[in-house]
Amino acid sequence: MNKPQLGIFIFFLLFSLTIIGQEKNTNLGIKGGANYGKYTPNNNSTDYQYQLGFYVGGFYKIKIEGNWQFQPELLFALQGSKIKAKDNALTDFNGNPLPSTGTFDFEYQIYELTISIPLPLKLYVSKDFYIESGPQFGFTVDRNITTSQFLLDGNDNSFVKQDGDNFDFGVCLGTGYDISKKVSLNLRAFSGLIKRDDEIKSFVLNLGIEYNL
Repeated sequence: MNKPQLGIFIFFLLFSLTIIGQEKNTNLGIKGGANYGKYTPNNNSTDYQYQLGFYVGGFYKIKIEGNWQFQPELLFALQGSKIKAKDNALTDFNGNPLPSTGTFDFEYQIYELTISIPLPLKLYVSKDFYIESGPQFGFTVDRNITTSQFLLDGNDNSFVKQDGDNFDFGVCLGTGYDISKKVSLNLRAFSGLIKRDDEIKSFVLNLGIEYNL
């Protein structure tokens, strides 16, 4: 994380703590569910496709005024993308393309264990139905690559994303419905605003249940 990104994060964190410290009408809760995410955008050499994951965590619900609520969250998510790297050349042990050979596609999946901090404002448009939006921070703590294919010894593997930026920032937008005073359904989309590795952005859909303690 560079200094501007760190400054943005500290600002929103201090803002959240200030509101929490001033509000009395609050309650804690837990939530969890499935996510469906991918990287964007596709390019001539790489296709990114959706893959399933999950998330679990907690939230701190703060009633502000009228139909408005503020809900900072701390979530642990397993997410990522399926990746198809296209038209890769066969190479020798020195990484030089072999003459008179074709190309091949290589498909693999990246799973990222991520700490997400959404800070959505919620507006109840009816007694039980709400919409929400706000900034979201993400920190990748572990990354794993899996594939059913294999590369020949010495073949160039530079097209495989072995490492990557660990900080993400974007906006979340969602909706939800209170089934009861304790249980709510929540559907939310996250869209990254910064390019990771100077190339990709994250897009994740979350569908899950919230439970007020």
